[in-house]
Amino acid sequence: MMKNKVLVITGMHRSGTSLTTQWLQKCGLHIGEQFLGAGIGNTDGHFEDIDFVEAHRGILRKLTGNDEGLLNLDNICIPADQQNILQTLVEKKQAAQHQWGWKDPRTCLFLDVYREILPGAKYLVILRDYRSVVSSLLSRRFKQSAHRYAMKGGVARLIWDYFKQPYRKKQLLNNYGDIYLKAWITYNQRILQHLLLQPEESCLVIDQNRLPVTNRAIYNHLTITWEMDLRYYDFSKVYKGNLLSEEWDIAAYIKDKSLLENAETLQGALLLHTPY
Repeated sequence: MMKNKVLVITGMHRSGTSLTTQWLQKCGLHIGEQFLGAGIGNTDGHFEDIDFVEAHRGILRKLTGNDEGLLNLDNICIPADQQNILQTLVEKKQAAQHQWGWKDPRTCLFLDVYREILPGAKYLVILRDYRSVVSSLLSRRFKQSAHRYAMKGGVARLIWDYFKQPYRKKQLLNNYGDIYLKAWITYNQRILQHLLLQPEESCLVIDQNRLPVTNRAIYNHLTITWEMDLRYYDFSKVYKGNLLSEEWDIAAYIKDKSLLENAETLQGALLLHTPY
């Protein structure tokens, strides 16, 4: 039996995993030594342990040619030599901390590996509506474009404001809508499979939208049911609802309509696992 208490915080990109991890760090959970910094669309920081981020990115880059974890995700199978990288990393973390955890959305793609190398871990899964996730990913790309033109200033800024900006959203929806929705489906299919293969008591699925009202129940679950040594931190001090991206009308731009049906069905199945 594993002596260490390990909490794996996971969920699709743009699902509230950074917010949740920031809060849990304030509650006293050790989530790493060095973190991925802030960026466009995530001004408070990602709260991602650099060691896990670099390991996951390196493996994905080798297997898919893309380290973001949003492209070429079909039939990813992690070979033994790459599994050993994660095994070594986990052993290093285990030796350093009695109670610890980490967050990286790409963890979803490695859950089958972590089931083997961390059999006693607990999993906190953050679920966010597929429309909101896809919108947030698209919005981040839109903000990146706006930032580039703002930095140029002058004529380039005027071209953006009056000519390019009105068409950029439609272009992003056409180019990335299906890609990002497929990624949401892949990540959450991995999560659902994991829930069905893990002991029920080792996983907690939470609805990102309900965090402001369920955070105390989540804290109680972690400290009472899972016996983690934490101290409650006021969630309202880290929650910034005004930073949430607006929801775009993605349905009209999704070319493969079966993706919408699959996402809706998958989301419904996962919501059945949310106790709060």
